[in-house]
Amino acid sequence: MVSDNSIENVAEEEVEAIDEVSTEDTVQDISEEKDPIEDISIDEVSVSDDEDNSNWYIVQTLSLHEYKVHFRIQTFIDEKRFGRQLKRVLVPEQKTVEIKHNKRIEKNTKIFPGYVFVKMDMDDEMAYEIKSLPGVTKFMGEGNTPKAVVEDEILKVLRKVGDKTKEVDVDFEVGETIKAISGPFRGYSGVISDINIIKGKVKAKISIFGRETPVELDFEQVEKTI
Repeated sequence: MVSDNSIENVAEEEVEAIDEVSTEDTVQDISEEKDPIEDISIDEVSVSDDEDNSNWYIVQTLSLHEYKVHFRIQTFIDEKRFGRQLKRVLVPEQKTVEIKHNKRIEKNTKIFPGYVFVKMDMDDEMAYEIKSLPGVTKFMGEGNTPKAVVEDEILKVLRKVGDKTKEVDVDFEVGETIKAISGPFRGYSGVISDINIIKGKVKAKISIFGRETPVELDFEQVEKTI
């Protein structure tokens, strides 16, 4: 027979494993640079992305605790701890593609490191329970009063989460010499004249039969020359 304590320990281990492997490998302390959450307006307004009167609120967490807090709030929802008052919990992410050392790496990146979004019908008991969770520092608002996210702002966040466009971070630069490693121009070298991050392509001028010819190549088709 498996004890309740064993089940709880397994759940905690699963959450810790998620934190170790998901999104960014390293998250800087939010005080070290401009905090992206500062661009989001909060106020006492009604916000709804479906037909109810619940609001979205922002919970601030310790660094690297976003998924632990998400897991625990989702458990409240699954167990219907607060009935229908607690609606959704979200750690906004976007897919990113990183090209480094000629390798393509896809990963999920937290859009707002250190924050969790919660959709709820706010009351004092529920706010207290969430603020008491390990890893939670506070609700965003004035003093001890949580404030809802302005409707236009949360809609921007929800649209961004639903956007399947991948952001690409590459270590190529205009003016740099690259060599084609696959495709019809394999073996040819040229100088980068343009980089299109959205399409994942570079334009380069390569010498074919002694004549410079502009070509367009995928990131995966080229590598830096040493």
